[in-house]
Amino acid sequence: KKSTNYTIDRLKRINRITYFASSILLIAVVSFLLINESVASNKNEPDNSECLACHEDTTLKGKKKGKTVSMYVNEKKLKASVHYGAACTDCHVDLLNADLPHEDDLPKAKCGKCHQEEQKNHDISLHGQAYKKGDPLAPTCFTCHGSHEVVKVKADNSPVSPIKIPYLCGQCHKEGSPVQLQRNIPQTHIIENYTESIHGEGLLHKGLVVTATCVSCHSAHLILPHTDSRSSIARGSIAKTCTKCHAKIEDVHKQVINGQKWEKEYHVLPACVDCHQPHKIRKVYYAMGLANDECLKCHQRTDIKSSKDGRSLFVNINDQKHSVHSKTACSQCHTDATPSSKRACETIQTKVNCGSCHENVNKKYQKSMHGELHALN
Repeated sequence: KKSTNYTIDRLKRINRITYFASSILLIAVVSFLLINESVASNKNEPDNSECLACHEDTTLKGKKKGKTVSMYVNEKKLKASVHYGAACTDCHVDLLNADLPHEDDLPKAKCGKCHQEEQKNHDISLHGQAYKKGDPLAPTCFTCHGSHEVVKVKADNSPVSPIKIPYLCGQCHKEGSPVQLQRNIPQTHIIENYTESIHGEGLLHKGLVVTATCVSCHSAHLILPHTDSRSSIARGSIAKTCTKCHAKIEDVHKQVINGQKWEKEYHVLPACVDCHQPHKIRKVYYAMGLANDECLKCHQRTDIKSSKDGRSLFVNINDQKHSVHSKTACSQCHTDATPSSKRACETIQTKVNCGSCHENVNKKYQKSMHGELHALN
């Protein structure tokens, strides 16, 4: 019996040793195969050190679109960038199967492999569409972020840090730049106006990096015209864009905005930009377009009459100044007016709706005898 038990124990030990040895052998074989597969799959993929062996040479030149340009890569800046640790071929995907030394004039690095959402938005944007059409002035990822020296957005030396955004955008959008002179940019003196605005003053004179910059309103990548409903500056999106910072705007503008009515009743109440000029935000209304002064250019004339029924359209400015509405802009009552027209008032089709501001009074009036009689007409 003892001999039998000894034999069984011995067999168990042998089985455990055999199992352990088999496991070690299996792991070794699998590791060997994986390493060989990796080596085989990357046989044409150059290592970063191989790339820098040439590109660390400050005298290295190459051809790009027929021009001779520097191909030098500053390894020190590369190591300080957010992309340090990534393989060169993660960005320069066209080099995956290229022989070294590779040819000149390779396609640009592809950012969309990692930054898919940003790439998608840029492709849709005005900048991306211009680039697709071959516009030489169209900005790309590298125009704003740089190439091998990309750092974190909030880093002091980042070209897209909040404090530097006006200067970055101003390279193309300042007066006299090729973009401003050669492309259809509806707004003029954008940067000058921004520097004079309350936002510009906060950023450039007081160092408040939490204030609004170009990308706060236009977004960083999905830059679209105000006529596109997807745009952050489209009329229907203005409230959402402005309230990212001005969270209590409804309370501040109680005379104009009643709760959520601003967003729910399209065009009944003015949007922010109807009163506040986009690039020159101050505690004043538009210097053009929908400002009272603009309206009074015509309506101060005593001989002005309606082309429909001949009634006088004259506005006595002295009467208006002494009324309870003296601080109310014309466009706050005449909500059909739009600054996109040559004459803001030419789009007015309906009478003034006092209920836009005086909602409770208006409801009571509608239920009254006078209101009911008026409704019959």
